Amino acid sequence: MLRADIILHGCANVLFLCKMSFLPFKKGMNYIIVTALQDEAVGLEKLAPVIHTGIGKINACIKLYEAILTFSPELVINYGTAGGVANLIGLHKVAHFVQADMDVRGLNFPRGITPLSNEVLPEKQGIVLGTSDRFITDAKKQLEGLGIEIDLVDMEAYALKKVCEHHDVAFEAYKFISDNANESAGEDWVNAVKKGTHLFAELMQKKYGNSLLL
Repeated sequence: MLRADIILHGCANVLFLCKMSFLPFKKGMNYIIVTALQDEAVGLEKLAPVIHTGIGKINACIKLYEAILTFSPELVINYGTAGGVANLIGLHKVAHFVQADMDVRGLNFPRGITPLSNEVLPEKQGIVLGTSDRFITDAKKQLEGLGIEIDLVDMEAYALKKVCEHHDVAFEAYKFISDNANESAGEDWVNAVKKGTHLFAELMQKKYGNSLLL
């Protein structure tokens, strides 16, 4: 015969498991979204806290550093438009980031590498994004001398990634190709912003749901 205390213990475990099955399931992660401009982020505040950094690497570093201290996210997701250098269209997740305007070739350092930093250019696997504080309108001329093929260009993502590495926070970047980094880049960018934001929001909702930081 089974002892009464064993039976009671077993019943208690069953009741505990039943209660666990009714606990609410939390979809999502503690993530924030970072964009350069408000125009790139319309409606994204429904998914997660949205940080607008302004344009350029220095602004990106300052604003994201402050945001990480404020929200303590486990994941930072950068979304924005980007100029297409390769023959690509649509929304893409970036695999590698290069500081395209770091150019110290005069001291025999490869272009894209910060001197004395132990950096190396990545191998070409997946989408490679070049970040610089220059709006690219002639990719062949302005990216001359880089030892890796660049697919996309922007003005913030490399800096955002470095801040996340400093804080040991996961980082992802998604870019919608808004222009072909040529003489019509400015006009093309305006027309592409809304379409890209909509596609990005749909992807985030499917992949992560709403951030738990809301």
